[in-house]
Amino acid sequence: MIPQIEVCSATNFIEVQNYIRQFELDDRNIHKEEFLTLSINSKLLAFGRIREHQNVSEMCTLGVIEQERTKGFGKALVSALIQKATQPIYLVCVIPTYFESLGFYICEEYPDVIRDKINYCSDSLCVQEKYVAMTNQKNPLSI
Repeated sequence: MIPQIEVCSATNFIEVQNYIRQFELDDRNIHKEEFLTLSINSKLLAFGRIREHQNVSEMCTLGVIEQERTKGFGKALVSALIQKATQPIYLVCVIPTYFESLGFYICEEYPDVIRDKINYCSDSLCVQEKYVAMTNQKNPLSI
């Protein structure tokens, strides 16, 4: 069966919100239109969002249902999110090796909105790993 990637429906958004809480992801100011979902036969397998800020698109709140991991669904969803973005893409994560395999680079210079995201994540989300900023631009612009 072929996975379907589409803009999040109202029904899926309720399920997505539950997973966001379960996975302890960024749930600030979420809107269903920002999300893409990946499903097979209407069963939600993965989700992620693009937040559009001034001069930058932020890929965030990305999750794959635990029993569906390592099947390529995250990679397919990231590819679709890249297509959805309208500006240079940045993300904040604790698993940089995963995103490096998808063409992202750790960056030391990034827009203030990404600096704010790192601060939020470090202060509010409970993980042991260090948060890093990444972009898929080989020569990121200082925005």
